[in-house]
Amino acid sequence: MRYVIGGAEIRTENAAKPSSQKSSSVDDYIGSLDNAPSILDFGCGKLRYSDTLVSAASKVTFVDSAVQLSRKQVIREEKTTVEKYVEANYPGCNTVSYEKLNEHNSKYDVITCTNVLSAIPCKETISDVMNHIFRLLKKDGLAIFVNQHRSSYFKRYESGERLLYGFLHSGPKGTSYYGVFDRTAIEQLLTEHGYRVIRTWCVGETTFSEAIPNS
Repeated sequence: MRYVIGGAEIRTENAAKPSSQKSSSVDDYIGSLDNAPSILDFGCGKLRYSDTLVSAASKVTFVDSAVQLSRKQVIREEKTTVEKYVEANYPGCNTVSYEKLNEHNSKYDVITCTNVLSAIPCKETISDVMNHIFRLLKKDGLAIFVNQHRSSYFKRYESGERLLYGFLHSGPKGTSYYGVFDRTAIEQLLTEHGYRVIRTWCVGETTFSEAIPNS
């Protein structure tokens, strides 16, 4: 997604990390999912955890912005697009752009949202993401949110302009945003959007939250 804030364009697709920078704790957690659930990966980026998701699931739908899914970039050492990589390597899986998500009505056992909220510099978009995830979960489905509650990488942003859960930072490559979600922030956000928090725990600098629809 792209946002214009104070005249500066923020290209959040540039925040996506490659599969070579997977977090072992996140990867291990995804790999431990039981019963081969149907999974929607909200904010799939450069398919950072896609191999593990596909191994754990019965099917996976990868969601991100249209520009992230369609632009040519290096995916697992191959110059291609996310759409083409998924089609060629993950039979039975598919991609859906965020811009067309209103037309998507499949329900999922599990929805993952990994290091996504921290890249969104817009309150309305964060709310929209939370509402989409809620809508697409099965009644007994599980939403998994993974966020950083602290980061040494974040330090250089703190001299920038405060915004939402973090700061805007202007550098030689343009303006970017980085937010930090601690336990209190993510649990409050979940509660405000109708979720019931099952559990929240931390591994290193990462906060994991499991939630279900509060209905």
